[in-house]
Amino acid sequence: MVAEQQTDHRAAERYFVNAPVAGSIGAMPFSGQLKDISATGAAVIVAGDVGFENDQFVNLHMQGMGDRSGYIRRRIPDGFAFQFETDENEEVRKREVQEMLRALGPGALRG
Repeated sequence: MVAEQQTDHRAAERYFVNAPVAGSIGAMPFSGQLKDISATGAAVIVAGDVGFENDQFVNLHMQGMGDRSGYIRRRIPDGFAFQFETDENEEVRKREVQEMLRALGPGALRG
């Protein structure tokens, strides 16, 4: 029997990180931990009881990396995954993510 090959169909390479974040979903503020990030989006573990739904607008401040905004795409255990707004071209976003990862330093990367 041949094992099935697992293929990752993500639009961009994902980097696992552990960094504090703060932001708002609509007018509701939240704090949490950045779980992972890519050129197209991020996953956030949310502290506390914050309600959210798909397609809600998110403003996010990532310590040492600046501000990003986008829309919730799905729930994940203890948080949400969101897609960055797409008003920038792909190459600019990729460079920004690389700069963000360098700003976090090797101690923040995990996995």
